Order: sequence, then C-alpha cells, then structure tokens
Amino acid sequence: MSVSFARTVRNFWRNGIKRSLRQIAMINDTKSGHFMGEDDFGNKYYETDNPEEIHMRTRWVEYKDFHRFDAAHMEPGWHYWLAYGTDTPPSKLTPETKAKTFQLTEVHPINYTFTKGAYVPYNTAKPKYSTWEPKVAHREKVTV
Repeated sequence: MSVSFARTVRNFWRNGIKRSLRQIAMINDTKSGHFMGEDDFGNKYYETDNPEEIHMRTRWVEYKDFHRFDAAHMEPGWHYWLAYGTDTPPSKLTPETKAKTFQLTEVHPINYTFTKGAYVPYNTAKPKYSTWEPKVAHREKVTV
C-alpha cells in the first residue's frame, strides 16, 4: 500500500516538517528518497528505492517556484528521466551525450502561459455578434 499513516510519519521524520508540508501541498503525498540532481531552473529531482512505493511512482520533482510550478519549467532530459524513458539521470550524462540526445539550447526559454507576457494572437475573424448601440431620434412635438 502506498499511503499509510506509518509511511507518512516515517517520511515526516526523514524529510522534516517544512519539506513534508511542501510535498503535501504540491504532490498530495510525502516521499523520501535520494537526491538525483538539479536542473538550470533550480528544480530538484529525487528517486526512491522504497518497496512500499507504487510502481512508476518512484521518481518526482520538487519545483523551485512553489506558487508557479509547471511541467514546462523543466529540461527535456529530466522530463524524459521522470517519465521512465531512461534509467540514467541527466546529471550523470556527459555534455556531449546530453547535446546529442536531447538537442538542448544554452538558455531554456520560460513558459509565459497565464502571465502578462503570454502570447495572444491577433483575431482577424469578423465577430458573429455585435453589441447593441441604441440610436435616439428626436420626436417632433405634435399639437392636436
């Protein structure tokens, strides 16, 4: 079983209160394992060999930015490792192997989705509906 009270208490003891509460807020679970490396964004990657963990749930990332974590804020090599595409983490690869395998750029672009810097395309389509603008016509006074 993956989630139990004893396992949660054990992980609180190993990780500490602050890191465990952060994990509960981000991944809704507490995990303890070995530090595997850090990417250019400052995200930290971990792996555990605990037999209590569910299969394919033994690797995880702890994002640097707590309030704005996004899967687009990780390098391709680390994403490939998290998805169990390889057993070798990018921190153990040589720079030549990294460049050949993942075709990395020098500076990783930041994803600006849901921010003020997000790309918004210009719309050229004619709208189906338009707002109603009242037109007031002055009446002539009629005398009877």
